[in-house]
Amino acid sequence: MKSSTRKTEATLPVLRKISASAVMRALVSGATLDATGLMEATGLSRPTVLTVCDELLKLGWVSEIETSSRLAARSGRPSRRFTLNAAAGYVLGIDLGATKLQICLADLAGTIVSEHSARWRDEHVGAPERLMVARRAAWEVLAQAGVEPSKVMAAGMAVPAPVRPNGHAVALESYLPGLAALDLRLALLPDFDWPLIVDNDANLAVIAERWLGIAQDVDDVVVLLSGERLGAGIYLGGQLIRGGGAAGEMRFLELVEGVGNTDAIGGMCRELGAIAAAEILDGERPGHANDSELLQQCGGIPASMEAEMVINAARKGDPAAREVLEVVTERTARVIAVVATFLDPQMIVLSGGPAGAGDVLIPSLNKELDGLNSAHPHLAASTLTDHAPLLGAVRVALNHAFASLLV
Repeated sequence: MKSSTRKTEATLPVLRKISASAVMRALVSGATLDATGLMEATGLSRPTVLTVCDELLKLGWVSEIETSSRLAARSGRPSRRFTLNAAAGYVLGIDLGATKLQICLADLAGTIVSEHSARWRDEHVGAPERLMVARRAAWEVLAQAGVEPSKVMAAGMAVPAPVRPNGHAVALESYLPGLAALDLRLALLPDFDWPLIVDNDANLAVIAERWLGIAQDVDDVVVLLSGERLGAGIYLGGQLIRGGGAAGEMRFLELVEGVGNTDAIGGMCRELGAIAAAEILDGERPGHANDSELLQQCGGIPASMEAEMVINAARKGDPAAREVLEVVTERTARVIAVVATFLDPQMIVLSGGPAGAGDVLIPSLNKELDGLNSAHPHLAASTLTDHAPLLGAVRVALNHAFASLLV
C-alpha cells in the first residue's frame, strides 16, 4: 500500500502538468471556451478542467470572461468562460538557415510580435559567428517588442542539418563550418539561459505546416524543403518520423538516376538562370539582350540572379526562364516520385524559397509525375512561404513552455 501511495503522489504533479498543457493548447486558437468546450477539446473531466483553469488564473496564463448579468438572469448560473492571456509569456523562434538568419518573438498564442532577418556576410561563415549574430538579433527583437528576457519561457531553433540527442548537428564542414562541433542546446549562452529546443529545419517545417499551414489535419504528409538543398520533414500516421535523427535526409539522391545530388529548386533556378542570362548577354542564345525578361529581372547582371527572378520571368513567358524551369521541374519530379514511392503520403508540400511559385511549379510537376507513371500524391505549395522552419521553432518552444506549467 505504501508503494502504491508513493506512486500516486509522484504521478499527480505529472498529471496536473499534462492537464494544464492540454488546456493551454485548447485555448491557443484564440477561442473563448467554457468548461464544456474545454472538456470536448481536451478529453478532461469538468472538475479537472475547472481546477486547472483556477490554477492557471492564479498564474496569469488564463483570463476569465465575465458573463453579462442579463444572460446570467435568463439562463440561471452561467457557465464560466476562459481565454488565453497571450501576453503572459513569450517564446523565441530562430531559423539558423544556410544563407540567412530569421528570428522572431511570439506570444503564447503563437502570434509574432517582432521579427528580424539578415543574410550572413558569407555563405561559409563559421557556426560560432552565426550563433553570436543570432544572440544579438534576439536582443533586437526583444527591444522591438519592449519585452524583458525574463518574460521568455523557451526558445526553438531550426538548423539545416540533422540534430542528435546530444545537441550536435550532423553537418559537413564544407557546408556549415564548425556546426557539428557545438552543443547547440547551449547556443544562446551566455546571453540567455532559456530552455532551447533544437531540431532539423525540415522537421520543424512539417510541424508548422500541420499547425498553421496547408497540411492541417493531414496525418500522412511530407514537407520538401526546396530552397538551397533538399530535405524532407516526414509525418506518417500522425507522428513525426525521426529515425536516429537523420530521417528525411536526402543524400541517397546521389544514387538516383537523373538527380545525382541534393540541389533544390531555389538554388538550381538561381544558378541555371544566371548561366542562361550570361549566355543571352554574350550572344550565345537566340534573341536580343534588350528583349530578355530574364536579363531585365536581374538588372542585366547575371551574377545577381535570384530564384524569384527566374520564376517572374517564366510567368511573363520568357523562353530562357521557361527552359530553366523545365530542367528544374523534370529533376524535382523524379525526387517527388522516389519520396512518394517510399513513403506513400497523402500530400507532399513544397516549402522554402520557391513556395510562392506554386502557380508555376505545381502544374509542371504534376505533368512530369504523370509522365513518370509513379505514385502521385497531392502536391501543394506551402502557404507559409519561407517561414515554415521559423514557425515550427515557435511551435516546439510553445510546447515546451506549456509542458512546464504548474511545476
